[in-house]
Amino acid sequence: MRRLGYRAVDRIVEHLLSLGEQPVAGRGTAADFAALVDEPLPRAGRGADDSLDFFWSRVVPGSTKLNHPRFHGFIPSASSFHGALGKLLDAGANPFVGSWLGGATVAALELTVLRWIAEAVGYDPAAAGIFTSGGSIANLCALAAAEAASEREAEGAAAGARVSGASANANASRRLEARGAIYVSEQGHGSFEKAALTLGHLPSSLRRVPVDDRFRLRLDRLSAMLDADAAAGLRPLAVCANAGTTNTGAIDPLPGIADLCRARGVWLHVDAAYGGFAALCDEGRRKLQGMERADSLTLDPHKWLYSPMGTGCVLVRDRRALETAFRAHGEYLKDVPRDEVNFFDRGPEMSRPGRVLAVWMLLRAAGLDAVAEQVEWDLRLARLAEDLLGRVPELEIVCPAELSIVTFRARARPGETEAQRAARDGAIVERTLASGELLISSTVLAGSSALRLVVLNHRTTEAEIRRSVAAIAAAAAR
Repeated sequence: MRRLGYRAVDRIVEHLLSLGEQPVAGRGTAADFAALVDEPLPRAGRGADDSLDFFWSRVVPGSTKLNHPRFHGFIPSASSFHGALGKLLDAGANPFVGSWLGGATVAALELTVLRWIAEAVGYDPAAAGIFTSGGSIANLCALAAAEAASEREAEGAAAGARVSGASANANASRRLEARGAIYVSEQGHGSFEKAALTLGHLPSSLRRVPVDDRFRLRLDRLSAMLDADAAAGLRPLAVCANAGTTNTGAIDPLPGIADLCRARGVWLHVDAAYGGFAALCDEGRRKLQGMERADSLTLDPHKWLYSPMGTGCVLVRDRRALETAFRAHGEYLKDVPRDEVNFFDRGPEMSRPGRVLAVWMLLRAAGLDAVAEQVEWDLRLARLAEDLLGRVPELEIVCPAELSIVTFRARARPGETEAQRAARDGAIVERTLASGELLISSTVLAGSSALRLVVLNHRTTEAEIRRSVAAIAAAAAR
């Protein structure tokens, strides 16, 4: 085991050291990749050494390398080695963190690190929370908590109505109204649609709020939609604001949204999966002012906290609401202490790994100040990328970088249709990918195509940004 472990770690380090000169991603068809990795079911083992060789020679070379310093296409998980060590500890010790009885020390550690994170981003350190597999499940947990709080309020109103002699049908109607409408900006994450459907809401319950020319939720339109729905007898369930959208990194007007939600008695959830950890540095904290007032908050340590893929979290002020939403029962659970935190009461999973260990290792080993310095550096590099891209004659900036996402596109040529111009955007993506130099992605903003360059990697340097922009400029000039 020691020999194999040393061999695996040595190969991982070699891989990380050479990342910058490897192709960012592989190209090919499904058949091409199947030819690399498909095998008959192994009846007799081939051995761990042979399997390690297979992985590094057949799987890794053609894979998309999220850790790569020029992976700019999406909001990645650029996992640090400290985070990888934490994940190794999790896999090796194999704790069960679904219940207190199953893994009290790791569960206690999870509570500690959740408090660290809340304190680090300026949120309530006493908030309830849980580490999840990512932002999508964190958003689901937040909406489930909002629904539990709303149903609790509706049941209170129903109890009062029973005293006054209201009918059972009226009480049932109030309970249905508690499910209410969910307000998300047009730039909000698609996971809210999945969460709403998973929780049993009709698709029509998700209200998409228009955005302004900087792709931020329009507060006036949100207010008008809340008024219209209230007049129609529909109870609002939650407003889901963005602290850094996936498309452009736009930050919704959080202080105004918080004021509106407080005045209307509506649950405010802030999706800060991407941008929330920008609050670790002074610039990000200023931009994210108001985030700390949310009733619930989604954060993804596997994004801007440089942890391995599969590490998200949600924080909720109302512990009772979160634990009501997911409280589990069963005769086989009678030995589980109910006066301690059982994480199966805070999320949909019963069996949970020690996700906290990757985050704990990173924060404890590197320290928060080092992470904050790196976040600040990422913001600076995004501004550099924006400046350099803006100097390329064939390109134009679509939306300045609010955080660390730069959106740009091919500049329209005289007499060119939008479809022709958009095709050149696609060609830039394909040419840069084919070169192996970098990976960027395309999107649609205000009905027109655009390109995205993301900076979210402690391995990305100023030299890498200049190399990426040079490759994009060369592709655009063809």
